Amino acid sequence: MSELCLKINSENVRLLSGGLSPQPSIWAFPGAVISTGSAVTIFCRTPPGVIRVRLIHYVPDAKWFDRTPQGAQEVFEFSLQNMIHRNAGIYYCEHSKLGELPQISDKLELVVTGVYMEKPLLTVDTGPQGFSEINATLHCHIHGSFNIFILCRDGNASFPQNCSRQDHNTFLISHVSLEHQRTYKCFGSYKHNSYLWSLPSDPLEFSIPESPKQLRSSLENFIRLILAIIILLGLGTLLLHAWKSRREPMGPSGALS
Repeated sequence: MSELCLKINSENVRLLSGGLSPQPSIWAFPGAVISTGSAVTIFCRTPPGVIRVRLIHYVPDAKWFDRTPQGAQEVFEFSLQNMIHRNAGIYYCEHSKLGELPQISDKLELVVTGVYMEKPLLTVDTGPQGFSEINATLHCHIHGSFNIFILCRDGNASFPQNCSRQDHNTFLISHVSLEHQRTYKCFGSYKHNSYLWSLPSDPLEFSIPESPKQLRSSLENFIRLILAIIILLGLGTLLLHAWKSRREPMGPSGALS
């Protein structure tokens, strides 16, 4: 079974069924980027009334796993307990209804990390050319002949939503803002099998240094705060002195002659 056939069947279903049978959803937990030896569960969500659900692993020998609905079941689990390199790649959910052709979901790209034992080093360029109020540059350093480099943010729970993949090891973050203040990791891979990755780099806590304008503003705010505290202390001292003066008893009055 080829990817082309899967897509053609999917289009035929949408045309023949008049949109009555929506595409099933597919996702992975804890995510689509899984380390070697770890477990992952793939979920397929289907509309009511299906008679069979199939998880298809799009590889040259086209592997699949079938489930039969129990009652009104609409979410189906497929567990992989020990991820190895052969589990990586593209997955689809397919469901069947009586009187309809099979329906194919969007693809799930499942990545296995730690296939290559090289460990990258992720650094950020904080020099005048690498870091400014606008841009930042991250470098993924790794030994070997890798020709794909991947940068993932906030861990690596999903792919490709949280990851960027390119053929060079320099990642430019444009228009730096607080939303970029996250944890990043990077990986190495090869173009001929881009779903097999190296070990992850150590996480890089990406923090945004204050610009000269921000530093000047922070200093001005700090000076204003100190002045406000001095003024409040002065007012407090005056009020305390006035309160004590009002409470002091008056001295004895002089005798009349």
